Amino acid sequence: MKMEKVSSLINYLIGLILMWFGRHTPQDIAFMVGSGVAVVTLVTNVATFFINWHYRRKTFELQRRSTKGVNLEPDR
Repeated sequence: MKMEKVSSLINYLIGLILMWFGRHTPQDIAFMVGSGVAVVTLVTNVATFFINWHYRRKTFELQRRSTKGVNLEPDR
């Protein structure tokens, strides 16, 4: 690709981005950014929950296997 085509493509992309920003108010952009942050946070929290659940279960299984004859169940 020639340098002229690359700079032309970059200029068109910058123009599209600026046109998109010009179409929205600052409140709209803030709402979109906030919504994106909320979605990313939710996905991260759900992933963390399942990762912790997996490794806690794995740790419990290893402890249970290594302590045969010892009751790990809580007293009732």
